[in-house]
Amino acid sequence: MRLTVVGNQMSAAEIHAGSNAARIDFRQDYPSLTYQPCEVPTEVARGVRALLDMFGLRFAALDFLVDPHERWHFVDLNPNGQFGFVLELRAPITRALADLLQGVSS
Repeated sequence: MRLTVVGNQMSAAEIHAGSNAARIDFRQDYPSLTYQPCEVPTEVARGVRALLDMFGLRFAALDFLVDPHERWHFVDLNPNGQFGFVLELRAPITRALADLLQGVSS
């Protein structure tokens, strides 16, 4: 999962590996990857909000692994992470960033 947070907006996408190489490290086979926007579980959203508040961040890209029981496991937080590779989320995240920079509440 890639979860991008902008202000109060959270946008998440499943990242599906289409090859053995991508299952080990998705950076090894970008062409085999597919993406699907998804909802963020309430407990994950609460934890992410607390983490970003603790660091004073208004933007971050976070990565998670999801196990067969649908439990999200935190991997890392990047305060300057990429989001444009998920085409369906590119425009809404870009708008949210523009609003944040202009001081418009989201």
